This record gives sequence, C-alpha cells and structure tokens, in this order.
Amino acid sequence: MRSIVFDGRTWDVYEELRLKDKILHKNLCSTLKEMQRGDPEKGLGKPEQLRYELSGFWSRRLSQNDRLIYKSDENYIHIIAIGGHYEEVRNLNK
Repeated sequence: MRSIVFDGRTWDVYEELRLKDKILHKNLCSTLKEMQRGDPEKGLGKPEQLRYELSGFWSRRLSQNDRLIYKSDENYIHIIAIGGHYEEVRNLNK
C-alpha cells in the first residue's frame, strides 16, 4: 500500500475541507483510499494524465469544479493540489 504525502499547503486545504465542505471531503477521502489500495491511474474521478507543463501529474474529479492533482510512484502518492484550477500546480511546477 502506498503512503500519501501532502505537498505544500495541501494538508491545510484538506483540513479546511473537513470543516467547511463535508461532502467534498468525503469524496476526497474515498478517492485517496482507493488510490492507496489500488492503481492510482484507475478508478474514481476519471483519472486523467495531464500534459504539457503538467506532464507527469494526474488529475481526478472530486466535484464538478474541484480536482485532485497528484503524482505517484511505487511507494508514494504526492498530493500536489486539492481544489479548483490547475494554475496553482503550474506555479508549483516552475
């Protein structure tokens, strides 16, 4: 089973969701559990490999507007962004 690593401010965002948006937090937790136990490139949220400057990252839907952006290897799943747009990830990737 892979370990989950919250990079940057993602742990703070995770905790904010826990307090402010219980439905989105529940979706996030379900997605993380599935990714941890199985293949992070398959399953809930329509996993999509990102391209161009975000090459190497994956995206999953948490809601109509919110996404989970991550990168995985054999041992870890690195959570890069939780929430709205890809702009934050583009800035982190530079």
